[in-house]
Amino acid sequence: MISRQFSLLFVLGLCSVLFVSGCAVDKRPEAYSNAIVVSSAFPAHGSSQPQYAAVQSALLNRNLLIADNGDVLPVMKSMCETDMLYRVTSTDLPNYVGQHQDLFAGFYLDVAFVNGSWKVVSTDNNFAQVNSEFELSLLASVLIPRVTTSDVFIVRPQPNISAKALKDLLASVQSLLPVKRTRFVVENKLAKQVEQAGFRAVLEHAAAKYWYLGDTLSTSAAQDRTFFAINSSANAELVAFATRSQPLMACMQAHNFVQPPSKKFNIKSKATDLPSVVSMLPSNADFNQLSEQQKLFSSGKYLTINGDVLKYSTYQKLQAGSRCSRLSPSDPLYKYCEDRKQDVSADFKRRKATMRKQD
Repeated sequence: MISRQFSLLFVLGLCSVLFVSGCAVDKRPEAYSNAIVVSSAFPAHGSSQPQYAAVQSALLNRNLLIADNGDVLPVMKSMCETDMLYRVTSTDLPNYVGQHQDLFAGFYLDVAFVNGSWKVVSTDNNFAQVNSEFELSLLASVLIPRVTTSDVFIVRPQPNISAKALKDLLASVQSLLPVKRTRFVVENKLAKQVEQAGFRAVLEHAAAKYWYLGDTLSTSAAQDRTFFAINSSANAELVAFATRSQPLMACMQAHNFVQPPSKKFNIKSKATDLPSVVSMLPSNADFNQLSEQQKLFSSGKYLTINGDVLKYSTYQKLQAGSRCSRLSPSDPLYKYCEDRKQDVSADFKRRKATMRKQD
């Protein structure tokens, strides 16, 4: 009996000791924090406004989304398969610049020394004519609040800049932009000066291990500036482009990433609501002209990204009768096929074109 009581007391005593010592070494925090940062999968540049809810759902199925200002954009910058930069030409920036971590890789600036100070200018690829300008110092108040931690900057001074003027520009930019993520477009002979200042150089002419600026022929109305690098096969490879007003078209020109339509158009199709139209539009359609697409739908036509009016039936015949239809959007020949389809089509009506000088 005594032995049993002793055993019971021993067990109770041992449990008490373990409980007390457990409390003594308990190092749990009063509040817990997440081990990882969790963010929404919906890109920040996409609109969550109720008025866009239905069309937003239809666009997302095509690798697209609509922004608060009504612009249709790629869902992710990776869709372009190269870096897309926003070209700054004024202090009036779209709202999605600043919510662009999933869209733009950074910014591109043309700068010139005008009336005694460095200014951001709007000009053509050759700096032949300056259309507008604003002080480079305004970047701090206009651009920096919108910058993300991963943004890169490409700054291009006017051609034929002297080493002395470049030194002054490097010092000015150093106080405004993160040095490690800023590149300067300069003559090949000035690359060393740029690198000694802690920046990276983009060259005006091709050279191994450097990005270089594409000439005017490699630009377009959507891709204002293009940048290439020499790859392992000694061929030029597009590594980045700058765009101002047409990011979707610029991205599609680099890589047609738009998913095929989920619904097939036929002559009996009567759905005229915009989400249904979006789900039937061919992959080469201009998704930034949705109101026009809705009007054309009733006549069995649509507007292409190149500004042509094409029949749905023509597109479907071309898709069915060409080996291009067996290619995925990631295939190198896919874009070539898409371009050639419109070249051979006799059923589309070319719209009146107006030639203009690229700015």
